[in-house]
Amino acid sequence: MALQVPQPPQESRSAAEAGVELLAGLGRVRPAQTLVPAGADELQLAHPLQMYVIGLADLPGGLAGARPVAWRYLVQHASGPVALAETVRDEAGGHVFSQLNYGPFVAGTAAALDAADHEQGDAEVRLLHLPAVHLIAVWLHGEASDTLIPAAPAPPGVEADHAYPATELFTLLARDAPQDILPPEAGDDRGGG
Repeated sequence: MALQVPQPPQESRSAAEAGVELLAGLGRVRPAQTLVPAGADELQLAHPLQMYVIGLADLPGGLAGARPVAWRYLVQHASGPVALAETVRDEAGGHVFSQLNYGPFVAGTAAALDAADHEQGDAEVRLLHLPAVHLIAVWLHGEASDTLIPAAPAPPGVEADHAYPATELFTLLARDAPQDILPPEAGDDRGGG
């Protein structure tokens, strides 16, 4: 697949680098399987992805409701990915360091990106977050279609690192979502009067 990865604004990259450098200087970045902190010079940012978020109530409308909220970067060490660095826009519109995530989505995002390399066609690589069901997915946005590759840990009933057409994955997620938080047009036929 010919994957296009939009380059983040330099201000975003600089903010992420500064945040990682600060936390590494404080001994807060540790490679997997070790207690020895990594130095800032041992870390590099890789795979910048613009992250979009969508709410559960937006599922019936598909990806049209997704909105860009951040830039995420894999923080790489010689031993592999160790964290996800994130920048967001502040009230003045500038890019600022937001967080460094060490959770299971670090390895999951790296694996989903590897899975994306095996897909056919042309697409822009994005990241999609659906907080209500704890989903992070690599989003391959094409002219004619969108493919989503969920990162581990994936929600129940969804296979991590499997490429789903966006409509198919949203159907699975809507089917298994708590029905009391979906809008009526999402298939909740319990009525109300």
